[in-house]
Amino acid sequence: MKNGKKQTRLSGVERTDQIYSVAAQMICERGFDATSMSDIAEAVGITKAGVYHFIPSKKELLFAIMSYGMDTLEASVIKPAREIADAEQRLKAIISSHSMLIARSSNDDGHSPVTILVEEELGLSPAHRRKLRQRKRVYVDLIRSTLEEMKAEGKLKDVDVTAAAFSLLGMILWVARWFRPDGKLSREQVAEEICKIAFGGLLQIQANGKRKNTEQTE
Repeated sequence: MKNGKKQTRLSGVERTDQIYSVAAQMICERGFDATSMSDIAEAVGITKAGVYHFIPSKKELLFAIMSYGMDTLEASVIKPAREIADAEQRLKAIISSHSMLIARSSNDDGHSPVTILVEEELGLSPAHRRKLRQRKRVYVDLIRSTLEEMKAEGKLKDVDVTAAAFSLLGMILWVARWFRPDGKLSREQVAEEICKIAFGGLLQIQANGKRKNTEQTE
């Protein structure tokens, strides 16, 4: 078939990326245990031995996909956010960028490889699980420290910053479960709505309805 000929011309890096993408989608749809290397090979269009040429084992494949997801998160969300000095603007950038990342990665069924980072961790070896959790912790700490800065500035409601950080992440990650590229809201609108909901629940409000410490005086 024409498609098969195209696949044989893929470079090693391109083939590996293809395997990651196909496997991530299948694991999202079926779960890690229900996805075999034979299934992945068939979907990619190569032999099972061909898959093992690029990926040494199923557990290594899962870890590679998760690591790729974290690399993308760091490049698209974490690194740019660290360059923003203002805590409120930094939080807005984190929420918006992460929501956009998940929406952009979602296929027609709403599945996104990013969701594997939290849903299939038990499929990892203990060593890989520790490495992944360390990388996740860095992200949680960034959100938490940002919230602590906002609280010190009097911009945050009386909330526990750890509970708030994990709640924000839960809301963002759930986007992959309900967002549809052909739905009512665009990716940009989804990110905007998530920001409005998050900030509406977190920001301190004065009696006159203005946000505390952000009201312009004449």
